Amino acid sequence: MKKLLTAAALAVAAVALSAPPAFAVETGDFYATGIGPYPSDAISSAEKVARTFARNTGWLDSQCYRRSADVRSHTSYYSATVWLYCQR
Repeated sequence: MKKLLTAAALAVAAVALSAPPAFAVETGDFYATGIGPYPSDAISSAEKVARTFARNTGWLDSQCYRRSADVRSHTSYYSATVWLYCQR
């Protein structure tokens, strides 16, 4: 009986290990730049453009989040680069 249970457990383990993954994860990266009179305005502008790029390729807003933002100061305005990461 012990041998039968061991063989059955090994068979189940072999099937579980050879099965394909239940689902594949798709990811997307989008970069955009924007400008504004304040750092937060520049970030918002850049994120809006990045989300537009993502939407145009089929991503939903709920599938994307801002991973990072880089803000630079200029003489009379700020510029920002935003990295948007999407996953479904």
